[in-house]
Amino acid sequence: MSGIYEQLFENSDRPRTARWLRLLLFMLAYLLLATGAMILSHDNVAVVPPWLAGPMAIGALIRLHPRDWIMPLVGIALADMLAHYIVHTSIAYTSIGHASHGVIQYTVISMAEIVIGALWLRWRHADTLIMAPVSSFMSILVISVFVIPLIGSLALVLTSPWYGSETLHLWWGRYISGALGMLVMLPVTLKSSIQRWRMLLSHNVLTAFNAMLALTIMVDAFIVLFFPDEIVLSIIPLLLGALLLDFFRSTLLNAVSVVSLVVLVSIYQQNEISRFGMFHYISIALTVLPALLLGIALQGFRRERSQLLQSEQRWKAALEGSGQGVWEMDLARGQIRASLEAHCLQGEGGSMTCSIAHWREKTHPDDVAHVEQALEAHITGKSPRYVAEYRVRQKDGSYRWYQSRGRIMRLDEQGKALQIMGTLIDIHAARQAEIERERLAGDLQEEKERLQVTLNSIGDGVIATDMSGTVVFMNPVAEEITGWPFSEARHRALQDVFHLHGPDMTPRSLELIETCLTRNEVCMTGDDSILINKDQRPLEVKATAAPVRAAAGRAMGAILVFQDMSRARELQRRLTFTASHDALTGLYNRRYFEQEVENIISQGGGSAAVLVVLNLDHFKIINDSAGQLAGDALLIEIARLIEQHLGVHDVLARLGSDEFAVLLHERDIEASAVWVDDVISTISALRFSWNGQIYEVSVSAGLIVVDGDAEGFGALISHVNVACYTSKRGGRNRATIYHSGQEDIEQYHRDIFMAGGLREAIDNDRFTLFFQRIAPLQDEGSDYLEILVRMLGREGEIIAPGAFIPVAERYGIMAAVDRWVIKRALVRDGEQLAQVLNGRSLSINLSANSLNETDFLPWLLDTMAASPLSPQALIFEITETALMNHLDMAREVIDTLRRAGCRVALDDFGSGLSSFSYLRNFEVDIIKIDGGFIRHVNDNALDQVIVDAINQIAHRLGALTVAEFIEDAASQDRLTGMGVDYAQGYYIHRPMPLEDLWLD
Repeated sequence: MSGIYEQLFENSDRPRTARWLRLLLFMLAYLLLATGAMILSHDNVAVVPPWLAGPMAIGALIRLHPRDWIMPLVGIALADMLAHYIVHTSIAYTSIGHASHGVIQYTVISMAEIVIGALWLRWRHADTLIMAPVSSFMSILVISVFVIPLIGSLALVLTSPWYGSETLHLWWGRYISGALGMLVMLPVTLKSSIQRWRMLLSHNVLTAFNAMLALTIMVDAFIVLFFPDEIVLSIIPLLLGALLLDFFRSTLLNAVSVVSLVVLVSIYQQNEISRFGMFHYISIALTVLPALLLGIALQGFRRERSQLLQSEQRWKAALEGSGQGVWEMDLARGQIRASLEAHCLQGEGGSMTCSIAHWREKTHPDDVAHVEQALEAHITGKSPRYVAEYRVRQKDGSYRWYQSRGRIMRLDEQGKALQIMGTLIDIHAARQAEIERERLAGDLQEEKERLQVTLNSIGDGVIATDMSGTVVFMNPVAEEITGWPFSEARHRALQDVFHLHGPDMTPRSLELIETCLTRNEVCMTGDDSILINKDQRPLEVKATAAPVRAAAGRAMGAILVFQDMSRARELQRRLTFTASHDALTGLYNRRYFEQEVENIISQGGGSAAVLVVLNLDHFKIINDSAGQLAGDALLIEIARLIEQHLGVHDVLARLGSDEFAVLLHERDIEASAVWVDDVISTISALRFSWNGQIYEVSVSAGLIVVDGDAEGFGALISHVNVACYTSKRGGRNRATIYHSGQEDIEQYHRDIFMAGGLREAIDNDRFTLFFQRIAPLQDEGSDYLEILVRMLGREGEIIAPGAFIPVAERYGIMAAVDRWVIKRALVRDGEQLAQVLNGRSLSINLSANSLNETDFLPWLLDTMAASPLSPQALIFEITETALMNHLDMAREVIDTLRRAGCRVALDDFGSGLSSFSYLRNFEVDIIKIDGGFIRHVNDNALDQVIVDAINQIAHRLGALTVAEFIEDAASQDRLTGMGVDYAQGYYIHRPMPLEDLWLD
């Protein structure tokens, strides 16, 4: 039997088989309880046995997740129908609640009652129901006993073919049966577990439960046979069971008592049933309720007592583990009682109780006064607790240090302290160590004074730090060089005071100290170190860091010694500069530039750059007509303008006369072409004035890629000059990219031309706004508008977005287009839009270029503040690609706009591989499903699944969804049925000029 039990419930090596066997056992139990209840009521329709099968099923279901209810519910339904079938075919079955109702109909009602009861109890956390206090349990009992059976009985009556008194009798019988079953069986099932049943069944016969069970059944039989009118007396053994047994056994005893009473009454007291009817069962229920409530109250009491004992044990263990003792001062009696631990701490023997006077006598005379002051301050309410450190005389006459802490625990009726309780801890070792430290501190102070005089006398700067790099000393020279007085620098981090950098301005202070301390050796900086002092003045220094070692050789800090090398290095730089720079413009000369190009070529395929040659147009005319001084001034001005466009690693040189060269790093040929276009535009905008005469200036340029395949500097210059001359032949004031073949040059020219045209269009206001309506697919939505931009050609023709937006994005012009659109929509057309929107929202697109500009967000907020449109009416769309490439900036923009009251839409959702991952990082209000999934959604099952998944996830996150590119009614209907919120596309509304919005 034990082996079968373990295979079924504990250590089964075939879990699937065990699971099916448990389900069969559960069905068998349900079948037996249901069949028994039906058989008990077959002879007399007034007999209403408790319906125990339903509560048993509810108790089983609440232990499972609702997704695992299918098989148990199927088993319950089969068992229920089988019980009806057995009873119908074996006996004349006409009792109340089980009359010639259809078996399936009655089973459906029973199943509904079970499911509703289980769901309600899971909602109320059934695992803690029985642990609740009586008041809370009463509310649970009302629902379980009165409401849930009422649902089943009403359903039975509403589907019954009977009318009049028979219907009332049917309802009342079904209700009493369910309520009585819930009352006695539900507590048992909620508290049941496999372990409890095993413990119950594994004990021998002579147990308290078995004895109470026998007593209960005998008392029930005696009362039914001899005192049927006093059936309430059967409560006596149940109350006794609640007092003696645990809650599970006491509820099980209640259930057995009720079943035995019903069986006995139905057998021996049918006259009583006929006389009182179903009200006879109310008295039976009343015998259970007091015992049940008593059991709940006793269980709470037992649990609290157990928790109190456990808390006390933990407290004692904590005290023993911490080495503390506990004392108690009785102010009324003038006595102090100490725990065993406190007694032993003070080296006492004998009694653990002494008088306050004895305690005072054992305290060191020098400590008595401040101890009594601390105690008096706490007693009078001047301090929240009593804390004192004092010495106590030991048995050998020596004194040890102790720390005592305590608080008032009891007051009399007048509020006067009667009892103080606290802890005692031995702090003798700590106090002795403190005294020793004070002695050593004096010795160290003398040594420190000698060292400080020495350090103040040397000519180098000296800074001392601890292991964490915090400044602990500076000599006067260090104060002078760094500009920091020691009084301000003390306790600051070294990198805050000693701003040491490399030539590329990377910090070196912390690296120098950390290397010194990690290696435990002397470290030096190179000759190229720069110190930025407190006045932000750069000084060139040479520094050395050495570790300060303890006696065991372990580093305990560092000494930094440094010298100001600024004057010596300035002289060296002047000599170096003259050798590599142009005397007129200060740019690099041809010799230096040639070496830079050769270095890139020698590195092979590992590095690449773009060589740009810029040649002034008509420079000879200006130089000849205005003079050489004017020509030199113009060259200096051109050099300054080009320098404004340089990147950190770019190299600019004057090759000679009117020719400049730039080596562009970290840019491909297309980006370099845009860069050259910007330089040409900047120079073209220059109006050079000399002696009252204005000269127009332009420049022609050539570009070529420099990589490991280049033949050399000479060949590169030759090729790029050809490209430069091509620019001059093409009309000057332009750039040409050199290619060994001509296949791609036309496309480059078109893109460069378009990029230039975009800038011209922005400057000349050659854009116009369109709008497209986004319509709701569900009844509760309202439409809103998306702003679109179109470019106007020089002849006024409309240029589609696909022709200019990719170029604008590629060459970094899209941010300027965004600003034009936002300024036009929010400010210039803001008043008219505010009048015609009528509560609708306005959606505006933001490009990746805008997200990459650090000043874009402040500009956007200022523009919104100047707009008549409310932020709540604005929606900003950001594409998934923009999020992917600018995560941090996108997060800041999204959070800031949403805090301002705007909404944010994620455009083209689903187009990337990691679309769903962005939903974890960004809170958006609208998700626009990529049109690639929408075009064939009506006839493509995979697209339907993807769109449905995106829609459901968006709704779970509280976001609305928009389907883009809807082109027919079938797609619209399909998306409406799927629950998508909004639709956009040519079928819904074709883009129209924005002016039409208010002209109509």
